[in-house]
Amino acid sequence: MMLQNSGFLSRIIDVASGRADPDLLLTGGRVLNVYTGRLEEADVAIAAGRIAYVGSLKEAKIGPGDRTRIVDVTDRVLVPGYIEPHAHPFQLYHPVTLTEKVLPLGTTALICDNLFLFSRMATEEFLSLADDLARLPVHLFWWARFDSQATLPDEDELFSHERVRDLLSHPRVLQGGELTAWPSLLAGDERMVRWIEDLRGLGKRVEGHAPGSSYKTLARLAAAGVTGDHEPITPEEVWDRLRLGYMTTLRHSSLRPDLPILLEGLLKKDNVPWHRLMMTTDGPTPAYLRHGFVDYLIKTALEAGCDPVEAYRMVTINPAVYYRLDEHLGGIAPGRVADINVLSGLDQPTPVQVIAGGRIVAEEGKLLIPLPRMDWSRYGELVTSFSWRADADHFALALPSGGSYPVIQLLNPVITRVTEESLPVRGGRVQLSPEDDRLLAHLVDRDGAWITRGVLRGFGRGIDGLASTYNGSGDLLVLGQRPDAMARAANRALEQGGGIVWIQGGEERFNLPLPIGGGMSERPVDELIFLTEQLTRELKAFGHPFYDPIYTFLFLSSTHLPQVRLTARGLLRIKDGRVLVPAERLK
Repeated sequence: MMLQNSGFLSRIIDVASGRADPDLLLTGGRVLNVYTGRLEEADVAIAAGRIAYVGSLKEAKIGPGDRTRIVDVTDRVLVPGYIEPHAHPFQLYHPVTLTEKVLPLGTTALICDNLFLFSRMATEEFLSLADDLARLPVHLFWWARFDSQATLPDEDELFSHERVRDLLSHPRVLQGGELTAWPSLLAGDERMVRWIEDLRGLGKRVEGHAPGSSYKTLARLAAAGVTGDHEPITPEEVWDRLRLGYMTTLRHSSLRPDLPILLEGLLKKDNVPWHRLMMTTDGPTPAYLRHGFVDYLIKTALEAGCDPVEAYRMVTINPAVYYRLDEHLGGIAPGRVADINVLSGLDQPTPVQVIAGGRIVAEEGKLLIPLPRMDWSRYGELVTSFSWRADADHFALALPSGGSYPVIQLLNPVITRVTEESLPVRGGRVQLSPEDDRLLAHLVDRDGAWITRGVLRGFGRGIDGLASTYNGSGDLLVLGQRPDAMARAANRALEQGGGIVWIQGGEERFNLPLPIGGGMSERPVDELIFLTEQLTRELKAFGHPFYDPIYTFLFLSSTHLPQVRLTARGLLRIKDGRVLVPAERLK
């Protein structure tokens, strides 16, 4: 949805002045005024997708015409449409299917990561796709990534100065980041410095990604131009960011459900600058969406004791002001886009009715309008075709008898450490028993050019073969104890253009095709919720100890987290950049 829809101004002036009839009237309700913090009895007149008047329609002499739709919202509360300030709209779902799920839940704007799409598409193709997605009845804005958060052979080309520069001035790109490679910025990387200078000149934001960083490091990043961060996991880390002038985002995601702890600590402090806080779901995997989306953040905040007005401000006017969108979004006031959620009460953040751009688009959790369908075949670089096939020898790990090997240990779904361990070897190859909680874990180049071989402890026992093209580097991740089953799972994923495939006992136990870029499904989010919960349930029968294997797939090849990762260079120790086991050429 475009913010600058032409021709609306004269129309809403005429409606506000009583010279023309509104398109939609909301009468008898109470409006949460996010500017004053008060609930006010007021009617709302809407025309040309904008709010023309808030107050007494009788006093303003604004009345309905023959074509005016009147909605009685007596005993209801009207709040602005919710804004997700830090979205990753490609966690198996894609932006359209995510919109289909979250718009009825009241989210009408998302500030979106571009990494998945930008790393797979030419700049012009990505911007064309962004234009296509602007037809949706939500506002999709974008970040401009500066790095891949993985080790890619073509990293410099993907994030060349020219490619990133072409994004920065685009009106739908509101910020740079998130900066997972921030040490390069502090080291004076010329490209990053120049990009941030360009962003500052354009009045746009820069988001950091500095989990666990000290006050001193955060101060240096602020000096380098970073304006916001979403990584605090303790109240003290929130306060450090606030002291340094950061716009600070409180996270409650499927990976980091931190919001209750953060709010508990903040509520003990005096003079909390609530206007400098936002909330995010930080790219939840599908199962999280069973609870809701931004509405679930508000509910969680209310249950933690947060003042209702501040809870709603953190997902409406605060992000709108931060991203300099507040003349259009974030409040129910004249001139703003008519994105309004109709609630049973402030204690019930899931709306009974959603108005987006002046249209009633959802009621009681059901979408009332068809969404534009995406013809993904128009974007050839997202239609993945794999020309190579794997065989069992690719996944066999050769090792001398009695030798040791670095083993990746999962401490939680994404954090790892490495230990040197002896492995059972027969006939010169590692042979793991079903009782062993170690799996072979290999990352294979998407074009079949190289392989990095590893061993993973703590994911599960007795898994024959599990392959995923959904991962941080966009290559092929293959886990298991039987090379023949690993090859079969890999080839099934390759044949269908991407997916998550599990072969067990010679049978296909699970298969989720991901034909869009190897990482996104066409299935509705509700189906993805069911399927990912099924996968987690079945993996737990094989000893999987965690709640979200999807995140493990994503981050095993992502180099912005400790301690060791599978990469194109080999098994990489993050802290010192040492390659523990080099990648091998396959062709």
